[in-house]
Amino acid sequence: MARLAKQHVYAALEKAAQNILAARGDDPFVSRKDIRLKLQELSGVEQQLTSIFYRFMDHRDHKPGARITQTDVDSTLAYAKKKLIDKYDVNNNGLSQEEIREMSLTARLAVRLAKMMQEEEVAEESGETKKILATLKTLGEGLYFPAWANESDAFLATFHAAANLERLSPETFAATLGLSPVDPAEAVYFFQQGVEELWWIFDNYADFETETYPEQFQTLLDFMVSNLKDITHIIVGRDGQRDSSQYPVYLVGLTPDGDIVGFKTDTVWT
Repeated sequence: MARLAKQHVYAALEKAAQNILAARGDDPFVSRKDIRLKLQELSGVEQQLTSIFYRFMDHRDHKPGARITQTDVDSTLAYAKKKLIDKYDVNNNGLSQEEIREMSLTARLAVRLAKMMQEEEVAEESGETKKILATLKTLGEGLYFPAWANESDAFLATFHAAANLERLSPETFAATLGLSPVDPAEAVYFFQQGVEELWWIFDNYADFETETYPEQFQTLLDFMVSNLKDITHIIVGRDGQRDSSQYPVYLVGLTPDGDIVGFKTDTVWT
């Protein structure tokens, strides 16, 4: 499973900190009454994280009658990033599910909010990316991945990762997906760039009697070439290093917004 970049969890903690500061009235202090009123405006995981993060700050500043200030928020935020998040990312390569399970409740709530924020970011992407994704979904409907001597027809599923990249490379791809740079099961094992890669894959769909390609695939190819740059064929996981014989396959490129968009599927190696 892909790792979660710490920066996303930082952003969740920062959102909770912003909520706490926004609870201030006309003075520069955040009282317990202020935070109670603010929490009524929030809901779900965001409300839970904001509440527990405030209590975390309040506990650190335990003097009688003490109130939270901007300085308290800033110092606690820096402390939380270091002690609640960084401490568990042992190899500095993103947070694995095992590392997340060992975290405190505050940190786990931050992880949950981080994932929700990522989902919202994808849903609110610019119109250009949304249009490309919608068209890819339509054009890829019912198509499967036959290459690499695949032993089962793995259908294409649209793929999108918000990135803001200028170039797609093994390094930028791995960083965007939060893949481990040291785990061979998450290594970017195959990275072949160029439109010819799509032609090679589509060759598997050729009618060998007529040497023609299905119209749907030709339309899909034309659309990808016209709307994506750095079109790339990627396989994740070194041969023989995954727990199963299934390996993730990506047929992707960059949108004008710098997002990674295309298709994800699987190949089976035995």
